[in-house]
Amino acid sequence: MSFAQKITSVLIGLLLLVGSLIGIFAYQTSYREVETSVGIETVGCANITTGLVDPEAVSRLASGDRSGLAELEEQLNWTVEHKSLFKEVFLMSLDGTILAADQNLKSRGYQAGDAFYFNEQDRNMILEMKHPVYTKVYSYDGVKLLTGYGPIFKNHDPNEEIIGLMVINFDASIIGERTRDILLLPFIIGIVVLLAAVVFVYFFIHRMIRPLETLSRQVERVAEGDLTVQTNVRQGKDEIGKLTQNFAKMVSSLRELITEVNGTSMHVASSSEQLSASAQQIGKAGEHAAEITQSLADGSERQLTNLETGATMLHDMSERIGQIARHAEGVLASAQQVSDASNQGEQAIQSSVAQMSTMEAKIIHLSAIVEELGSRSKEVQSILDIMTDIAAETNLLALNASIEAARAGEYGSGFAVVASSVRKLAERSAASAQQISELITHIVGQVELTSSAMDETVRETKRGVELVSSAGASFSDIAASTEITAASIADISEAVRLLSNNSQRLVKSIDDIVKFAGQTAVSAQEMSSFSQQQLAAMEEVDASASFLSSLAERLHSMIERFKVM
Repeated sequence: MSFAQKITSVLIGLLLLVGSLIGIFAYQTSYREVETSVGIETVGCANITTGLVDPEAVSRLASGDRSGLAELEEQLNWTVEHKSLFKEVFLMSLDGTILAADQNLKSRGYQAGDAFYFNEQDRNMILEMKHPVYTKVYSYDGVKLLTGYGPIFKNHDPNEEIIGLMVINFDASIIGERTRDILLLPFIIGIVVLLAAVVFVYFFIHRMIRPLETLSRQVERVAEGDLTVQTNVRQGKDEIGKLTQNFAKMVSSLRELITEVNGTSMHVASSSEQLSASAQQIGKAGEHAAEITQSLADGSERQLTNLETGATMLHDMSERIGQIARHAEGVLASAQQVSDASNQGEQAIQSSVAQMSTMEAKIIHLSAIVEELGSRSKEVQSILDIMTDIAAETNLLALNASIEAARAGEYGSGFAVVASSVRKLAERSAASAQQISELITHIVGQVELTSSAMDETVRETKRGVELVSSAGASFSDIAASTEITAASIADISEAVRLLSNNSQRLVKSIDDIVKFAGQTAVSAQEMSSFSQQQLAAMEEVDASASFLSSLAERLHSMIERFKVM
């Protein structure tokens, strides 16, 4: 079914529905009006008919005396004969008992003394208002009736009591007949008008729908991809005219859009191919960078391992340097004791031998710059060599002093004791120097022989010592030697202290380097991981570019089905 047929059917249906509703409403309204007029006519006739009967006769029938029944029924029959519109006329008591019946009521099987329909509401209204009343249409004994009740007063005086009712039954089917007779002509006119309206609506809708049918065919062509449709723009101001104008604008905009999308899809396809090629090149570079970062990470781990090993060796070396420092302090104390003994010997010689000349010796020892662990070790070794030589020379001088003391006899006995003490101290100094030399040799081995023996040894004897001629001169040399030994040992102690401090700073620096190397190794691992992620991302970009290229090709193939020229 076409759109025009659907609209026509709907409108015709609405017209029929409205016409039917109007007809039903008119019928019901007319039926009620006819019913009211019939009721008024019925009660009017009932009220008039009450004047034709004798109230006394009615009173006697109500009391059970039927002597006047035949006469009353003849009057009722006369009423029905002269008013054929009435179906039945009869007298009824207030309790609903038939007092006298006409021939029509008798033909339905009712006699005086029988009960008949009497609504309680109607009875109460008659007793209260004391005027005629008619009922609504009701069904009783298979017959639709409308009944009018006319009260019969005693002595025909409304102020007296009601002794009976004049009842007139009206055939309710006549109400419908009268209503149909009244509405027949209006219904015929209405049907004619409705048919004319249907015809008018049919042609009017088809005239209005014709542009929509044309527009529908053009829409079908556009749906098939033909955008060359030339729409005849309808200059109407109604919705169909606006629809036609908007459709023309839509086709024009769609034609421009398809043309632009076609060019854009070609550009996207070209760009996606370039992007794919660039992504592949970047991917290769990323693979090379990943290999480099992985090598860097491996090298950082190896460097970290070597630095940790070196740090362990430096910690061990620092501990041994501490041991050297402690031994140097012991040697310094021994040298101080030797110096004190020499001073005592010199004082004894001065008091006993005035002619003893003083031996003066000066030895300039090595002064080295301790900046690195190897140079400090070399300086310590040089000083230890000097100390060993001095200890040997001191030992020799002490031996010579003992010989001179023996020659001096009892005058040199005190001097012999002092010379013996000096010789023992010199031996102890030589033994301590030997221990320090062994520790220094071990340290030099730990730092890959970075320290060696002292670079320079300057020995200068400005004045000769006449040891054989005078024990005093020998002890002067011993005192000078002991002072030089104490100074050398002090220099050794200071050098070892500086060496210990430098080794501790070096250990701390190595620890910092190890920590930084660990961070560098972690950063290298993170860089390698990032390079792998970047490589994976570029692979995804390459895949996306390929997918975009395929989408652009599909879009171009879809656009080709549209005809724009």
